Amino acid sequence: MRRLLLAILCLVGILAGCTAQSNTDQTKDINDLKKQIDQMSLENDTLLNTIEEERKALDLAMNQQVNNDYSMIPAKDIEKYPQTLYKKKTFDIDGDGKEEIIELYVNVGIMENDSFAWDDGQNWLLVVKDGEITYPLFDDYIQLGSLDFSTTTFDGKPGIVMHMTQHSNIIIQKFTYDKKEKGYQKETFYKKENMNDQYNQPVSFAFFEDAFKLMEIAFTDKTLVVLEASENSLQNPEERMAIIEPILVDIGNAQHLLEMVLELNRELNVSLDSTIDLLNQMVNNPPTAMQMNQLRSIHNVFKEMGKDDLIIEENNQIHPDVKEMFQRFDLILNEKQS
Repeated sequence: MRRLLLAILCLVGILAGCTAQSNTDQTKDINDLKKQIDQMSLENDTLLNTIEEERKALDLAMNQQVNNDYSMIPAKDIEKYPQTLYKKKTFDIDGDGKEEIIELYVNVGIMENDSFAWDDGQNWLLVVKDGEITYPLFDDYIQLGSLDFSTTTFDGKPGIVMHMTQHSNIIIQKFTYDKKEKGYQKETFYKKENMNDQYNQPVSFAFFEDAFKLMEIAFTDKTLVVLEASENSLQNPEERMAIIEPILVDIGNAQHLLEMVLELNRELNVSLDSTIDLLNQMVNNPPTAMQMNQLRSIHNVFKEMGKDDLIIEENNQIHPDVKEMFQRFDLILNEKQS
């Protein structure tokens, strides 16, 4: 019996020792694992901080590259012009008292209804003509995008503003004449998400005026053709499209410019979505008497509009008369809902 008790006591001692050793090993393993997790967490935080710093550095570098994209464009003979003249303006850019000719060409045909036969991409050429001398400011292919330009002044110096879209990218560049270099200096000063707004207001004013001119042409002469059209012409799908679509194209281009204006200057917020919706309905189906009356009312608003100053630049705001005109637009287009 004494031997049995002694054996049991030895066994209990051995088991107790093993359990103590096991608990010690587990505690050590847990502490080691905790240290590894803390180390990995520290390394992860360091990595995230490094990535964020590198991202900020990249954004800064890209922003500096955009805003410091200077190059000189000399005179150059143009061997071949694209197929169609898209836009034309005259403006004294070099300050010699004589107006230069600015032309925008695109390599696309024109259909029978005078609309453009756009493809997924086409070649564009923006050129300044000073007598027999030509300066190609842009001559390249644009995929899924377009090109436009306007004229304005930067701190009293005349210049050209070029607006290019390609896929979802937006780039705006300015061109000013350098008398010493006898060429045009190009500067990229706006890119999507670009923080530099030094020239945003003057450019927004120029684009706003261009948009308004498109609207003026569309809602006076071109709209008059629709208002004077016969009932048979308005009922015929092809004839109806031929007389309404030119208005829709101009208003669509104006809306595109106004969207760019909003990107550059939040104070000049105007939308033509409701007008475009009305014109689309009139193209797709014979216009109703209500729609014709709405179009006639818009036409009359533009006929009565004789304001030369569209924007009060020193206050950075749309002229009150012009603002009231757009409010009348809304009232006219909301008549069907009242």
